[in-house]
Amino acid sequence: MAALAVGWAVSGVPADRWGILRQTAILVAIGMAPDLDLLIGRHSMETHSLGAAIIVASVAAWQRWPLASSRLTIWVVVALAWMSHPLLDALGSDTSVPIGVMAFWPLSDTHVQTGWEVFGPISRRYWRDDFWSINLRSVSTEVIILTPLLCATLWIATRRRDHAGSP
Repeated sequence: MAALAVGWAVSGVPADRWGILRQTAILVAIGMAPDLDLLIGRHSMETHSLGAAIIVASVAAWQRWPLASSRLTIWVVVALAWMSHPLLDALGSDTSVPIGVMAFWPLSDTHVQTGWEVFGPISRRYWRDDFWSINLRSVSTEVIILTPLLCATLWIATRRRDHAGSP
């Protein structure tokens, strides 16, 4: 949801339904992509970093992903959308070692955690009795906090787009 809000804030919202769906799908995928590192056992490491955001944003701008009209805007949208994920993770409660995210890779391999537990922990221990309750509480908190932000961004971006087209 944060990646979507950032994308809409920077690039605006397309006027046509297909454009909105395409842009939404791409931004949601970008926002979730840092967690693909779970598949290789390196969670919260390189993919949760500024370096990964720069690499992905550069590829997106070079390939002209359909998120904005200029390569620079595409780059900014993708970099910010990607970084929304590690930022939210750093605002959460991490219970798995190493604690925090490797936010400044490749400049540093230090893991960063803000200490502000805005979002609860996400458990990957599916065998525990409290697995579902822990995750449901954390996801609910994220939805409660991010939904108003997303709705406000959509409203502002749509008004900006509609006013830009009027005489």
